[in-house]
Amino acid sequence: MKRIKQIQHISKEDVFQLIFGALMLGVPAAFTEEIWVLGGSLTWVNYGLLILLSTSLIAVMVFHTGYRIHSIKTFERIYFKRVLLSYGIIFLTCAVFLTMIDRAPWAGETLVAIQRTVVLSVPASISGITADMIN
Repeated sequence: MKRIKQIQHISKEDVFQLIFGALMLGVPAAFTEEIWVLGGSLTWVNYGLLILLSTSLIAVMVFHTGYRIHSIKTFERIYFKRVLLSYGIIFLTCAVFLTMIDRAPWAGETLVAIQRTVVLSVPASISGITADMIN
């Protein structure tokens, strides 16, 4: 008999999987000059679209891993909370790593640091949510 997955908030294990997964693609991408250049040259519309792309990918993966077998209306609040928390954890992981390699100038150019983090969070969100999906 098929066992129905329990719907829950993000656990400690999920947080570590998101961080590890985000670093799997985030680390190699962070060392490329394209991330640094794109992080300061795109328009605000592009950054908004990148955030939308990242959160949409996370939303699809989260839905596929546990919420598709349940009524989404019942768990709508938990679902959106999990998607936003997942993106937040991945975004913070990227911000910390860019700061560690001195490519996120938070003190001098905060806007550039945020823009670089948004660009890096796209590949990091793909690998982060995939690592979280694998149990």
